[in-house]
Amino acid sequence: MDYLLNAKQKVNLHGVDIRIMNEEQAYWLNRLPLYKSIHIAWDLPQIDLTDKLREVTKYIKPYKLMCYVLVGYDSTIEQDMYRIERLRELGIKPFVMTYRDFDNARVPTQYEKDLAQYVNKPMIFKSCTFADFSPRKGFKCGYYLTNNSKTVC
Repeated sequence: MDYLLNAKQKVNLHGVDIRIMNEEQAYWLNRLPLYKSIHIAWDLPQIDLTDKLREVTKYIKPYKLMCYVLVGYDSTIEQDMYRIERLRELGIKPFVMTYRDFDNARVPTQYEKDLAQYVNKPMIFKSCTFADFSPRKGFKCGYYLTNNSKTVC
């Protein structure tokens, strides 16, 4: 591991599995010279990664982490918003990915497109809440939170 720390070449880490990371691994990952953020994923809303993310951010600065959030695959609006807000609270950059099947026959819903547009543009994500976000003239995304909160996306 020391040869990586002393190398002039920067490391680009994608697909780090946060669920199995321990404190020692987090410590050493933080010491690597990074080219970009460490990319992790929170695909399944049924698995709450909040405690694991808190543990990892003790060793890795949150600004060094970017988390893919899969929406539209067995998740509700509440579950999507829970994951995104937990990441915001921890200072980790979320990036919304809409679910597509292998045949690409599934078309993302308008909600999924609007959520991706809101979260994936940092200037918008930092400046307003999803409820106040207006992706189209005369429409606010608060509609999704009040009217369709029980639907599966």
